[in-house]
Amino acid sequence: MRLTDPKTLLEQTGLRTTRQRRAIAQLLFADGMDRHVTAEWVAEALREQGISFALGTVYNTLHSFVEAGLLREVNGVEKGIIVFDTNTSQHHHFYDEPNKTLIDIPQGSVDISNLPAAPEGKTIAGYDVIIRLK
Repeated sequence: MRLTDPKTLLEQTGLRTTRQRRAIAQLLFADGMDRHVTAEWVAEALREQGISFALGTVYNTLHSFVEAGLLREVNGVEKGIIVFDTNTSQHHHFYDEPNKTLIDIPQGSVDISNLPAAPEGKTIAGYDVIIRLK
């Protein structure tokens, strides 16, 4: 997604336009590149631009972007680490353990068969695969 105006993007997703949301949207979406980020990375990148928000504010903003469909949350990379992905399409990841980076696996490249049946009254909403690299 290439961002032309953070205010318009936020309004289109129903998010209230705040200074924090505009700054983070600009950082994440301005160049149209897909990226995997942590809240700590976002906070540091903003500081380098002379913008400073509390880490809790950055986390809250990123989680609001997830709820609005602007980001996808990737869990299970490392204990205690939440990675936010600007590519919200259904896809999987390689995790380069030595470099601590995620690499997208194109949609359709992973084939999983024989999934177990969901418990009674439940349906499978999706699955995420992380293939670890050394």
